[in-house]
Amino acid sequence: MNLPQPNTDRIISTFLDLVKIDSPSKQEADVAAYLKKALSELKVKVWMDDAGEKIGGNCGNLHVRMPARNSKAPAILFSAHMDTVMPGIGVNPTLKDGIVRTDGTTVLGADDKAGVTVIIELLRCLHESDIPHGPIEVVFDVAEEIGLLGCNQVDMNSIDAAFAIVLDGEDIDTIIYKSPSANRMVYTLEGIAAHAGMAPEKGISAIEVFAHAVSRMKLGRIDEETTANIGKVEAGTATNIVTPNLKANAECRSHSEEKLKAQTDAMAKAFEEAVKHYTKEIGGVVKRPVFHQQVEKEFTAMDVPFDSLPYTLAVESGKLNGMEMKPLSIGGGTNASVYNEKGLPSVILGCGMREEHTTSEHASIADIEMSTRLCLGIVVKNHEHAK
Repeated sequence: MNLPQPNTDRIISTFLDLVKIDSPSKQEADVAAYLKKALSELKVKVWMDDAGEKIGGNCGNLHVRMPARNSKAPAILFSAHMDTVMPGIGVNPTLKDGIVRTDGTTVLGADDKAGVTVIIELLRCLHESDIPHGPIEVVFDVAEEIGLLGCNQVDMNSIDAAFAIVLDGEDIDTIIYKSPSANRMVYTLEGIAAHAGMAPEKGISAIEVFAHAVSRMKLGRIDEETTANIGKVEAGTATNIVTPNLKANAECRSHSEEKLKAQTDAMAKAFEEAVKHYTKEIGGVVKRPVFHQQVEKEFTAMDVPFDSLPYTLAVESGKLNGMEMKPLSIGGGTNASVYNEKGLPSVILGCGMREEHTTSEHASIADIEMSTRLCLGIVVKNHEHAK
């Protein structure tokens, strides 16, 4: 069966339109409005859920459903997120030699508007062709970049799909099948304030306690499966005050739940030991700093089998498009992490984004087009498997 041919000019127009629309996390309403207008030309059902209300955003996840055509194949869910990281306001894209870049002052937003473009072109191609296919479901979600918030709010009772394809990767010839679990930690330290020049011995510096703890932690690459990082620290008001309070945000990731727990516990133990070290007598009374931590599971590890339907169909679609697809394990969390945890087998495909989350971010139009062909191939192969 011949695949429908994606429209290159239409892909360029859609992608440039999308990246010019400001859509930081929780402010995706303008992108959703653009997509609703584009989708109104197709024979699809479109609705918005209440994720925006639940997370404090200005819109919810945008859902799309295209009915089956002459096929008993199971439904496929395609997923991409509408939000972008900062700095992402006032994106000024340029197209040269098939590559879209920014003027260097903002991110491009190809993460994940390249994925959004792929899905829109996929739906358009299916609408314009007569190829048989199973039901197509889409979720354009919100607030992915700040903790997969929108995807976590998707009501799985509204999803009929047998598996999901998440468009949120780089290389077109890879299938991301594995990613880690992650904990997010918030640490607080309470020391004792004192005049830093007149009576420093009467204080306990929260910064010193923190430094002592961190100097005894292993951070960065712990092993081949595990990483850890302290990414934000807030402390102090003036140089003449022994700092009484400190707050820090940290994370730990691992493909092993046991290693994740061990690293999370080790970081907490370093703080507990630092508190003991800085306990001292002040004015005849034993004083000690106080340590608190909050640990929250951000996402759960996924490890999709190579014989699963989404992985198998992605491999077959690659062959159909002249590519040998390669498995890839990553260190980040995506919507696929959430869907797999909710029982929906999901893999991630690339859509041509590069150097995302930087002002050097760029995207290849040829890759966006090929990613669309891969998705079309998955739809076709899904139908063939069901015959």
